[in-house]
Amino acid sequence: MIKPRFWMQALTGRLVKSIVESAHYSRFNAPMVGVLGLVGFPLYYYIWHDLFPQPYENLELRIAGMLVCLPLLFYNLWPERLQRRFAIYWLMVLLYTLPFFFTYMLLRNQMSIVWSMSIMAALFLLVLAVYDWLMVAIISVTGSAAAWLAYYLTADQIIPFSDYLQQLPIYLFVVVAGSIFNYSAQMVKEEKLDAYAAVGRNIAHELRTPLLGMKAATTALQRYMPDLEKAYRLARDANLPVTPIRNQRFDQLAQAADRIDDEIVYSNTIIDMLLLSAGQANIKSDDFRFCSIDRTIRLTLKRYPFKSEREQALVHWQPGEDFEYFGSDLLVTHILFNLIKNALHSVISAGKGDVTISSKRGRDMDQLTVRDTGPGIPPNEIRHIFDHFYTSKTVDQGSGVGLSFCRHVMESFGGTITCRSKMGHYTEFVMSFPSRNL
Repeated sequence: MIKPRFWMQALTGRLVKSIVESAHYSRFNAPMVGVLGLVGFPLYYYIWHDLFPQPYENLELRIAGMLVCLPLLFYNLWPERLQRRFAIYWLMVLLYTLPFFFTYMLLRNQMSIVWSMSIMAALFLLVLAVYDWLMVAIISVTGSAAAWLAYYLTADQIIPFSDYLQQLPIYLFVVVAGSIFNYSAQMVKEEKLDAYAAVGRNIAHELRTPLLGMKAATTALQRYMPDLEKAYRLARDANLPVTPIRNQRFDQLAQAADRIDDEIVYSNTIIDMLLLSAGQANIKSDDFRFCSIDRTIRLTLKRYPFKSEREQALVHWQPGEDFEYFGSDLLVTHILFNLIKNALHSVISAGKGDVTISSKRGRDMDQLTVRDTGPGIPPNEIRHIFDHFYTSKTVDQGSGVGLSFCRHVMESFGGTITCRSKMGHYTEFVMSFPSRNL
């Protein structure tokens, strides 16, 4: 028999996942929701109070709605500490401005047709904003229950609950139908991800087999190269007929084995990155350790495959405050590969700008920043850039998995990655790592 505690843990995990995902997909809409709240509450007060008077209006509740929406207007300016608590604030705003406010006004207006239609619109907006059916249900029930409590405490005459029950099936239909459409869209996305993953698994299998053979050959080369060199020197000193090999060539051969081994590790990491992006593999934290950010940046710039000296000259590292992060320097290197590649594409396409990498320590979070002074990213694209498969490039330029991989890796470290951009001026990606001072 499954213990009740297991069900509570499963439900709690499900709710936390829903809250995080809802906030993640909605945070870039926050300024627009703030505008709607600041404009909609006073505008409809004028409409329902002066143009088409309704039995009941409440200016204080509308002012409260405007005030809770006001911080959303400046979400992009919130400090990092507040942005990490955005999910809870976002859900509280939705709970108050949609099910609570509209249900309360519906009850105070004696279930009028105007407010019956208004609450259906509010529930539809809630479905669009929250995505997850479970969170929609919880917010709707909680907000409606709070509205009924407030109604009982403030109204002089209480309408029969049966009047509300008559309209409740219509409201449930809006929630259920909207959630079904959201679920269908999510299923299409997951099917696309599964198809991509199937291709990725096949490619990964075909690539890992020769890499495994190369790895074995490289191991043998590293193991026996000193003996071969010693045997060659003995044969040469004994005047045996051997082809002359310069000492420089021996050094190159010795280094080649190590370089090949590094490239095999690099290629396997690329395969892991593709599988991670496709959701078919999990980041293993067993190999996580404390790494220096300066050393990681130095390794990245050394290994990045610049196409020309001109490209290399566009990337500048401003050594700032070194810090240690707990994770994988190889994974962070690949994050930087993605960001540098995108930044160079923007800068070169625009024919202006450069790329700057910098770091700094913080009290709660240490930050690594990649900034380019290229054309910038339009606001309607920024909200989607970390989504799977989203790309503003052509098919041959990108697949839309690089930035989603970056987010996945940073979350595995307990950190975040965010993007800020101003059209015509800059684009800035900020990776935040939990500080060792915590």
